[in-house]
This record gives sequence, structure tokens and C-alpha cells, in this order.
Amino acid sequence: MNTPKSPESIQGGYVQVNGLNLYYETHGVGIPVILLHGGLETCQMWSPVTASFSRDYQVITPDSRGHGRTDNPAGQCSYPLMAEDIAQLIQALQLNKPLVAGYSDGGQTALYMAINYPGLVRGYMIGATELSITDEWRHILKDQLAFEGPGSVDFERIEQANPGLIASLQEKHDIFHSPGYWKTLLRQASQCWWAPPKLTPVDFAKIVDPSLLWCGDRDTICPPEQSLEMYRMIKGAELAVIPNADHFSMMQQIELAIEILKNFVKRVIAAE
Repeated sequence: MNTPKSPESIQGGYVQVNGLNLYYETHGVGIPVILLHGGLETCQMWSPVTASFSRDYQVITPDSRGHGRTDNPAGQCSYPLMAEDIAQLIQALQLNKPLVAGYSDGGQTALYMAINYPGLVRGYMIGATELSITDEWRHILKDQLAFEGPGSVDFERIEQANPGLIASLQEKHDIFHSPGYWKTLLRQASQCWWAPPKLTPVDFAKIVDPSLLWCGDRDTICPPEQSLEMYRMIKGAELAVIPNADHFSMMQQIELAIEILKNFVKRVIAAE
């Protein structure tokens, strides 16, 4: 699904924000749209979306805290903290009310941005977010990822049970850090994933910017039932459920998702 772009069309760089040396790429020109990737991924996750959006907008794709080329000296990981990272990125780059889209961990980050930084952006596209840990997600955390608790990972067991994941993490992250960095990344990820958001209707009532929640109809990690519940707590929110897509197969339906996201962006801009 990745759509390569010529080096001339991509500007990559670093900016100091929130104690991080945060890497980001910029594609295209126009009203800025920030894309926040999922956990254990990098900004390259968004390649098909970037290729489409950059024809009409300036697309900014950061590597999130501790992922890809971005460091995490403090070793801390939480969604409110990552929301603070991106809020400071917006200020550092002097972006004028961008739009923000996120998926999975990126969606959780966008959700906390919407709650904690009203008026900072034009609108949010909050993808594949959760209110609580489902039984299916708890099973994956324990059995497939060998997460024993926040900050606790059985590395020997995951190497035996999921060598393909380890190879992917080494390819995406170790090359920018040091051999074995994948262990640090998993330990930090476990801090977020074993500590689901504890949000209430009072929190959702703080969201005042245009918001679209989107998810797959077959997602058992961030199920559509939870997206529906959040949608009902956000005034004026929209909800899109992508057919025949689970948490990991969303990219197989990405063309449909892109049309929904672009339609939302156009309407938000037109309403100004």
C-alpha cells in the first residue's frame, strides 16, 4: 500500500519540543493537516494518505514519542503527554490552526488534544480509539505481546511467540537508535496500553472543535460500540464506520477512509 514519493517532495527535519528531539516530515502546501500514526509504527504508516492529501494540503507526519527517529529521553509514555508533544509541535512550527487526524495511539493522542487544547486546531479525525480494554485486546496484550503490566514485558516469551513483530520493530526503530531498542519501545508502549483512558462525560463535554470519529466495523480492540458511545458524548460530532475493516486491516480499506476524511476536511474548511 505504500506509495513512494520523490525525495524532492518530502522535507524531513527535527524540532525540540517537550524534552524531545521530534522528527517530522512535511509534504505539499496549503492548509496544514497533521497525521498521527499508531503505536509501534512510524510516520511512514500514512504513506497512502499522505500521497492523496498532499495534492491539496500541507501534510505533516511526525514520528511520535520514542518511535522511529524521535527520541524519548525521559522514558515516559502517556496519551496526555503525547498530546502535549503535538500541541507544542504546532506552536514550534507556527502552524495556523491545522487539522489533526490520528489512528489507534494517534487517535487517542488526538482525542486528548481535543479535550485539553480547545481551539488549537480546526478539527479532529479521531480514529480507532477506546474507552476501556476489551477482552480481545487484553488477550493480545498478555499472550501475543507478553505484556505483564505497565512497564513489564516478558521479552524472552515475545521473541519466541512473535519473531515477525520483533523483526519489524528492529527495521522501523532500532536502526535509528541502537540494537535492542525494540525492548525499550515495547516497555514504553506497555505503559500506555495497560492504562486505558479514564474519561468521563465531563471530559468529552470539553471538546468544542469539529470532530469525526472513525473506526472499522470489525475492530475488536477499539470496537465501534465504544466509538458510538464517545460520539454521543461530543456535541456536534460525526461518526464513520468503515465496512469490512478491523483494527489491523484498515489499510486494506484506506481508499474509502481517505474519501471520508477528505470530505470532513473540506466541510470544516468551507464552514469557516
